[in-house]
Amino acid sequence: MAEPLSLQRRVGAIAARLYDGIASPDQWLAGLELLRTAVDGQAFHHITVDRGTGAVVEGLAFRDAPQGKVAEYEQHYATRDERVALISRLREGSFILDHEHLDSRQMSRSAVYADFLRSVDLRHSMAALVREDASSRDYLGIMRAFDHRAYGERERALLTLVMPDMVRAGRLRSHMRQLSREALLGRTALDYLPRGVAVANAQGRVEYANARAERHLRTADWLGTKADMLCLRDVQAQPRLRTALQAACSPTRKADLFTANTVSGKVWITVVPLEPLHPLAGLRTTPLALVIFSVAGENLPLEAGLLSKALGITPTEARLAQALAAGTTVKGFAAAQGISLTTVRSHLKNLFRKTGCRRQVELVQLIRALG
Repeated sequence: MAEPLSLQRRVGAIAARLYDGIASPDQWLAGLELLRTAVDGQAFHHITVDRGTGAVVEGLAFRDAPQGKVAEYEQHYATRDERVALISRLREGSFILDHEHLDSRQMSRSAVYADFLRSVDLRHSMAALVREDASSRDYLGIMRAFDHRAYGERERALLTLVMPDMVRAGRLRSHMRQLSREALLGRTALDYLPRGVAVANAQGRVEYANARAERHLRTADWLGTKADMLCLRDVQAQPRLRTALQAACSPTRKADLFTANTVSGKVWITVVPLEPLHPLAGLRTTPLALVIFSVAGENLPLEAGLLSKALGITPTEARLAQALAAGTTVKGFAAAQGISLTTVRSHLKNLFRKTGCRRQVELVQLIRALG
């Protein structure tokens, strides 16, 4: 009775670290280190392999791994590793104990076993297919010292219990990393916009501000923050901002455009809902809004690609929005693009949904506010 309880506790501790590792590389490594220790392994290597080329695009190894050897394996041995070939034929979440598939003779003739693993005093392995999608696969190998016995039933039982959690955590970790990369692209796009743009929640808390908006927050006489909340100095415009943010973040997802008075004139403020699939929304369940500050003299050309990334719309939708803002009709855009009027109206409908605009004139005002 004590052994199953001890096993469950070890599995629970490993799974907890792996789930913590979804957003923390250090915790992911700690989870793999716990697993290595639990199966009495000497070393582990976690690699992400491109399915098209077979090349290793990312690798993680145990803390004391000789870096030169890790790079040597990834560059010269991974593409001809018999263990990778074996588990590539299996389903996500599957694993093998190498001695059950490769005998001593095969290992002695293998460049991976005879040349690489032997050079670092390693031999027997358990190898797992942790995650796969259309473009890449994640593999994990845990190796034992050269003079150690092969893995057995105790280790098989433990890894069988760990793998479902490792697969789920691996998928979420990959998704989180992809969102982080996309969010970086989204932030970069907003930084290059010719207008100040902030991302805020319904209460006005600033989640992100591009470089121009940051400058407004620091130096403008008409804008600031109070307890991290957007604050307009114009006492009549501030309630309008609060109402607009609540509307943009509500189920109705409504956009708004209004002005705020400044010492030197007026500033146009546009509030639009942030598309839930926008990279900057990440894994948040709380609705967010884009707040765009249009100050005279800030006009610069706005590329369709930049507009696409900034608003989370498709390139075609971005081109349509720009064309409408420039005065082109829906029929004119369809003719210029060589597509049907029905298709263009479908794109326009998507633009309304994603931006919170209800009418074409509101969409045009939004695009002009950005550019």
